[in-house]
Amino acid sequence: MTAKPAIGLERVKRWLYAKGLEERSSGCVLCGSCYGHGPVNPMEDNPGFKTKCPPYEFYRFQRFTPKSRWLMSQRVFHGLDSITPELKEIIYTCTTCLMCQEICGVRNDGYGPWDITVAMREEITEKEGPLEAHRPLLEGLKLHNNPWSQPKSERGKWAKGLSVKKLGEEKASTLLFAGCSADRPEGRAAAVALAKIMKAAGEDFVILGEEEKCCGLYACDLGFRSEYHRLQEENLKIIKEAGVKRLVIACGSCRRIWQDYPREEMGSVEVLHGVEYVERLLQAGRLKLTKTINKKVTYHDPCHLGRGCGVYEAPRRILNAIPGIELTEMERNRRWAWCCGGGGGVPEAFPDLAQWNAEDRMREAKQTGADLLLTTSAVCIRNLNRAQPNLEIRELLEFICQAI
Repeated sequence: MTAKPAIGLERVKRWLYAKGLEERSSGCVLCGSCYGHGPVNPMEDNPGFKTKCPPYEFYRFQRFTPKSRWLMSQRVFHGLDSITPELKEIIYTCTTCLMCQEICGVRNDGYGPWDITVAMREEITEKEGPLEAHRPLLEGLKLHNNPWSQPKSERGKWAKGLSVKKLGEEKASTLLFAGCSADRPEGRAAAVALAKIMKAAGEDFVILGEEEKCCGLYACDLGFRSEYHRLQEENLKIIKEAGVKRLVIACGSCRRIWQDYPREEMGSVEVLHGVEYVERLLQAGRLKLTKTINKKVTYHDPCHLGRGCGVYEAPRRILNAIPGIELTEMERNRRWAWCCGGGGGVPEAFPDLAQWNAEDRMREAKQTGADLLLTTSAVCIRNLNRAQPNLEIRELLEFICQAI
C-alpha cells in the first residue's frame, strides 16, 4: 500500500530547521532579498527591480514579506506560535507570483519561500479548514472537479461548432487541455484559438470536453493538498489509459501545474503551452503568419508561465514574426515582470490587494504607448480587467489567429 504523502509543514520540515534530523537543508537566512530590500543573491548577475513582493509593496509592513512567512511557518512548526487570524492574513495575501523564488539564495536546496507559504496553507487547511472566501473553490473541486462549480454538463461548450474530436470517441497522441476557465469569458478565447490553430496546422488531436478535470492549480496553491493529489492521480490515469504523448495547454497556469506533476508518473509525455506549440509550428513551416496587423503592442508575462515555466521568448518571437507588429516592452518584463495580482486566491480573499496589483500593472502597460496589451493566462486576463483598463487587453493565442 502506497504511503499517504505528507501534508503541511511536515512536508517541508527539512527546511524549517527541524530537530532530530540527521540531514538538514538550508532554511531562510532572513536576508531580505526575496522582497527587494536585502543583499542580492551572489549568484545573480542581474538583481532586477526593487519591487519584488506585491503584498509587501501594498501593505508596506515587513511581516507581509516571504522571509517573514517562512519564519512564521517555522515557529508554528515548532509549536512556538498558534494559527491566528493575523497569521492567516499574512499567509494568504501571497499572490503566488513566484518572484521570491527568482532571487532566493537557498531555493535550489529543495524548497524556496513560495513552497513554504503553500505548505503553511496546507497546515491551516488541515487544522482549521480553508478561508471562508476560498471554501467555494474547494467545494467546486470536490463536487464538480473545477473551482467554479460548473456542472459537468456545462464543461466543454467552448468547443461547440469547432468540429474537434473528443477523447473516447476518437484516439490521438496529442491532447488539447483547455483548462477550467475555457467555458468562462476570461478563458474561452484561448481555448477556441488554440483549437483553430491546431486544425490549421493539420494536427491530429482530441479534447476531453465535459470529461476534463481541473489541473489542480487552486488545490495546489491554496493548500488543498488532498484534492491536489486526487486530481493529479485522476488526470494521470486519463492520459496514460488514452496513450497521450503530448499535451498542448491553453492556460499558462495549467501549464505550470502539469509541469510539476511527478516526472516518473508523466513518463515521456511532453507538456507545451499554446505559444510554445505555435513557435514550433512556425519553425517547422507548418504555420505561417502572413496577414499584416499594424499595431503597437506590449506583452504581459504571466507569473506561472514565465517564472513558473521559463517561457519568455516564444511569445515575443511569435509577435515579431507578425507583419506590422511593433512590440514595446514594459519596464518590468520577463523574469522581473510585475504580477497582475490574480493568483493565490487573493482576488477572492483580499480584493483590494488584487485591484491595486492590476491597476499598477496596467499603469505600466499604458506608459509604453501600446495600442493593446497581450497576455496568455485566464488568471491574468480576469484580474487585469478588474482595473477597468483604458487599454485593450487581448488573449495572445486569439491575436495570433488574426495573422494566419
